[in-house]
Amino acid sequence: MAEGQIISKALGALLDIMTSDKVKEAQCIEAARAIIEYEAPPEVFDLTYDYLMGVARGEEQDTGLKLEALKLIRKVEAKRVVPGTAKAVDTVAAQALGRKVAMAKRRLGLVRDGLIH
Repeated sequence: MAEGQIISKALGALLDIMTSDKVKEAQCIEAARAIIEYEAPPEVFDLTYDYLMGVARGEEQDTGLKLEALKLIRKVEAKRVVPGTAKAVDTVAAQALGRKVAMAKRRLGLVRDGLIH
């Protein structure tokens, strides 16, 4: 970690849980989730990311735990794709704006042609 970088007590406790060999892997992944889903110093984030990749690549690892690790990794690797939402259009206001734009264009054309000042 960068010199002088202070981490919170909660973040330190989560790191202790995640890196403990006395804690079940599922609970370590939960600690990693609590770290990676929120803002953390880059070094802590990198350590957590590396831990999750280790779980995901572990040949002897339970498939369910691999999936949990990979879902967390994907969550931070890519922006979530959210479908667009439909928006109501005020047709009366849109038509009024269209008329104003058309009148302004017509007036600009008349000024350009020298017909009005």
